[in-house]
Amino acid sequence: MKIIGLGNHLRGDDSIGLRIIEELRRKNLPPSVILIEAGADAFLVLQHLMEKEPVLIIDCALMGKEPGTVVKFNADEFILKKKLDNISLHEFSLAEVYTMAKKMGPAAPCSIIGIQPSSVEFNTPLSDEVKNNIPLILAAVEEETIKCP
Repeated sequence: MKIIGLGNHLRGDDSIGLRIIEELRRKNLPPSVILIEAGADAFLVLQHLMEKEPVLIIDCALMGKEPGTVVKFNADEFILKKKLDNISLHEFSLAEVYTMAKKMGPAAPCSIIGIQPSSVEFNTPLSDEVKNNIPLILAAVEEETIKCP
């Protein structure tokens, strides 16, 4: 399984995907788990979605929920494609990147752990609402890694 953290360290809660990858590097994960810090590189994400290995993406997502709320999505679920439009990789949304991967061939099984941000303003720290839910996010990631050999 590949775990991909998205985000920007300079934009408050947008950095949560990268922060989770940092936390996971300190843990004793199974050798089959590959950690990837993708930032906002749509083509790096596309490359991994075009492979067969399952992908778990972690990023903040504007879902209209309380800041810090953690939601797990399956990328194939139709209703979530609209929500994936709120996860941006430069000029492409995650939904667009996932759709591109599927058009190029079978896409990797993909799940997303989305975290509702409080603020994504430049030069702001991670909000308390998101920071306080890091253990919850890590537990959600651990649950996903258990499912994959």
